[in-house]
Amino acid sequence: MRAEPIAVIGVANDLGEGVVWDDRSGAFVWTDILARKFYRLPWATMVPEVIDLPERLGSFALTADPHIIVAAFADGFARYNLVSGAIGWLAKPLLAPGVRFNDGRTDRFGTFVAGTMVEDVAAAGGDGAGALYRLEEDNSLSELLRGFHISNSLCWSPDGHTLYHSDSPARAITEYEYDPLGVRYRKVIATFDDGYPDGATVDAAGRIWVALWGAGAIAVLDPAGVRLATVPVGASQPTCVALGGPDMDVLAVTSARSDLSAAELAQQPDAGALFLYRVNAVGIPECRVP
Repeated sequence: MRAEPIAVIGVANDLGEGVVWDDRSGAFVWTDILARKFYRLPWATMVPEVIDLPERLGSFALTADPHIIVAAFADGFARYNLVSGAIGWLAKPLLAPGVRFNDGRTDRFGTFVAGTMVEDVAAAGGDGAGALYRLEEDNSLSELLRGFHISNSLCWSPDGHTLYHSDSPARAITEYEYDPLGVRYRKVIATFDDGYPDGATVDAAGRIWVALWGAGAIAVLDPAGVRLATVPVGASQPTCVALGGPDMDVLAVTSARSDLSAAELAQQPDAGALFLYRVNAVGIPECRVP
């Protein structure tokens, strides 16, 4: 698998996450969860734009309006206007103390799905209080899965009927049968001993690209979970991936500086950057919610 470095965008994110390619505006967009900021990198300028947010944003969905996202803020879902700052709450599940929303993506049917993670195990009453929720068209919530510490690696096969998901500390990716009625467990398809699976995406050929937190790498898997390649990243904590760019062949990787010591930061000055690579793969356009 070829991965040619294009650029390192030095945004020094505390916890960069949730990157997607917005094909309508021609930009990679992502969130720095801990800093409460939204980033946009227009392909035409390669100059990052930054928007302050009212709350921590775990993940988001693109909508038909380029100024509005459906946000999975720390404690619930809302429509958020990136220009005016107007926020309209849609749904807030009853989360245990010490639990917040984390990784999320829009499925192939145009429905936003996001999971939660346990930040404070003692407050939450254990490390299995995380869950995966789907925001339905009527703004009701369906709980798809439960029993996680850190819900992550959410992505779908090209046809949308296979869901991939991980509980990061378990170091495994699980496959589920997926449709608008719900999910059904199939099997664990991959385990990792060189890092923790974080954000993931699927290319047009069905290969899974997953960031490995702690390993400084992106693993590329075939649909059966067999590792095809490992792409090194110049930061030990890559967090999420997207395939985009004008020809959908650019791999974007967010990363984090949080949890690194001063000595570790000195050794990896690009920690927290957005990394861009040209790859011999083609992404799938990001679906939008209404």
